Amino acid sequence: MSLVASLPGRPLTDGEVASLNRADSVELAVAVDSETDTAAAEGNAAAPGAEGLLLATDSWVKGIDFRGGAWAVVETVAIEDESERYEALRVCEDAVRASGAGETDADATE
Repeated sequence: MSLVASLPGRPLTDGEVASLNRADSVELAVAVDSETDTAAAEGNAAAPGAEGLLLATDSWVKGIDFRGGAWAVVETVAIEDESERYEALRVCEDAVRASGAGETDADATE
């Protein structure tokens, strides 16, 4: 089972994000907040939680967004060494924020 498939079918609590940081399979897990996350949670009376997530290992960084009741990978950046991680995190964070704002790749290029 992949790491993304093992995530619950809802936004993650702060404690769950912290637990991911302690997992052997992930070196770093960071919640990505956006203005749309809060508005969507309030509008739907949903429980607050992280709807965007960055996950990093020694070989990749993934930007993951919660949409339509499931987690979806919106960006993956392969990294060969530690020096590439910061840029990979930034790229994935931008992709998660764009996904949360309802942008698609086509929107970004127009």
